[in-house]
Amino acid sequence: MNGQTANPGSPDPASLSARDSHQGLLIAADPYTSVDRYREKFGKNTPYDGGIIAIEVFFRNDNDLPIRINLQTIQLQIGAPGESRQRLTPLAAEEVADRTLAKPKDPSPRLPVPRVGPPPAKRDRKWQDFAAAVRSAALNTDLFPPHATTRGFLYFDIDRHYDWISNARLEIPDLAFMNSTKPLFFFEIDFDSSPH
Repeated sequence: MNGQTANPGSPDPASLSARDSHQGLLIAADPYTSVDRYREKFGKNTPYDGGIIAIEVFFRNDNDLPIRINLQTIQLQIGAPGESRQRLTPLAAEEVADRTLAKPKDPSPRLPVPRVGPPPAKRDRKWQDFAAAVRSAALNTDLFPPHATTRGFLYFDIDRHYDWISNARLEIPDLAFMNSTKPLFFFEIDFDSSPH
């Protein structure tokens, strides 16, 4: 959707159990944790193959003013249930393509040690097509128009620990109304009650 307004076939963000709402803004999240959902959305190659979770995020702005978000400050806190959580930042489409299409020889776990630089990947036509599909589905806008719903995917490398989503929280700290000094408060979306 490229961060565009949601279409009529989209789920109602208010119906999703993982959500936070205040000050006329509803933010809801739908984590993809099964291979079937990924195949339906992305086709043969998917972020799931690279151990990456795709979280579809919906922003319903019921205000009269547009809202700007700092995408660089979004974080996913995730860890094994009962253990402390690690903070992850969203991946760019190129990083998703690198981690999905590269075949690492060492299958050792990546969490909690962050990878230094992307793995080597052939950036051939297959890579370019996959990166383009990931990019087109991503949340690529930092401006939410008034009285509209905007949606897109955020991608996080969770090293195939899809079962950890029950111990995860999406933090969206940096939003502001355009042309207004009125502040917007911090949004936190817990996944512990969301269906997997």
